[in-house]
Amino acid sequence: KFCKHFMKTEYGAGNMASTHGDIYSYGILVLEMVTGKRPTDSNFTGLSLREYVELGLQGRVLDVVDIDLSMGLENVFQTACIFSPEAKIDSLISLLRLGVSCSHETPSSRMSTGEVIKELHDIKESHAGNNNIMKQGAPFMDVVWL
Repeated sequence: KFCKHFMKTEYGAGNMASTHGDIYSYGILVLEMVTGKRPTDSNFTGLSLREYVELGLQGRVLDVVDIDLSMGLENVFQTACIFSPEAKIDSLISLLRLGVSCSHETPSSRMSTGEVIKELHDIKESHAGNNNIMKQGAPFMDVVWL
């Protein structure tokens, strides 16, 4: 049951597994982690998880970010370093954009594996700055950087 929620329709149509499909699954996983929602949740009112996030990225990001994640990050950041609320939000926006980019409907529109790795590295570096949280390894960030 777990895997079918990440499988893109091209797999169901008999196409071979590909890195495009893997990238799609990774994008959906990132969106699930940041929003705390599943693609199968019924509260999207006709939207996919990706569409739900895209709407949130148009000025209502905090409405789509999982409240438990934002509270948990707040506690981690308070104890580990001084990290502005704007920097936290920027980091979540970057992760949401990455998830959206990876989960395009058209396989050829998705990022390549190398592009995903570069983007993750850039997100980590841009938000680490002089803060020790990324260097020490916040639990959530370690999972996303895999």
